[in-house]
Amino acid sequence: MSSSADRQVEVVAPERWRSRVAELRAAGFELLVTLTAVDEVGRSDHIRVLLRVENPVDGGQARLAVLVPRDAPSLPDVADVYPGAAWLQRQVHDFFGVEFLGGDNRPLIHHGGGAPMRKDVLLEPRQTRQWPGALEPGESTQSPSRRKLVPPGVPDPAVLADPAATAADVALSATGARVRRAR
Repeated sequence: MSSSADRQVEVVAPERWRSRVAELRAAGFELLVTLTAVDEVGRSDHIRVLLRVENPVDGGQARLAVLVPRDAPSLPDVADVYPGAAWLQRQVHDFFGVEFLGGDNRPLIHHGGGAPMRKDVLLEPRQTRQWPGALEPGESTQSPSRRKLVPPGVPDPAVLADPAATAADVALSATGARVRRAR
């Protein structure tokens, strides 16, 4: 049974990441549960890297989070502390572009370039293929009564063409939301 203390997330600075992970291991948190990331675009200019570990004796869990800048995301490698982290670090590197310094950053899953789970990365196949849900039955492509729909995950072309658009604007437009800009 987990307590509310188990659900707390400790936010550490990037320079404390490796030492805090090692401290948790030394404190008996021997099981690496997960290491993943979240793109914080729209909230902050960071990628949030998350680690969850468990103490197999009492079932207690610890959660760490660290914010790394999205323009140069990197953290120290922790695979020597938790060997299973090597695979998960490569996955985070593939999908979010976070480099683990001293770690194995070769492509693991995604070999297409870019970091496809980042909300500001444009995936070409999503933009070039016709989306079957773009029109309602009976509508034509010349229907003036509604704005052109794009597939989920594809940003609005008008936002992409705007040189003043931020990464947050691009990500928001990819959700299907209309991005309103001051003129």
